[in-house]
Amino acid sequence: MTERDQIYLKILHFGLVQIRAVARGGNARYCTIEAEHLHNIPTLIGESNEHRHTYYLDIERTWYLEHVDQTVEDIDFTLRRYTELWRQLEKLRIPT
Repeated sequence: MTERDQIYLKILHFGLVQIRAVARGGNARYCTIEAEHLHNIPTLIGESNEHRHTYYLDIERTWYLEHVDQTVEDIDFTLRRYTELWRQLEKLRIPT
């Protein structure tokens, strides 16, 4: 498994834990946005098409940041954690 794949697994794991935690409080909107963010991650694991990785970082990540519910408790922690993982992905970006 590549370093990139391991990062994607961390994003997926962290996001699913967040969905579970927030779902207990009944915030379906947050869960929907988080699920939308995560739903393509499994297909990026092992993906050799660099354009798909670029699309995740440039389009899907941006969409998530524009739509995530900023009122969710501990959202700052969530965003800091994702930001660190995104930085790691950025370092692995191969120009296309």
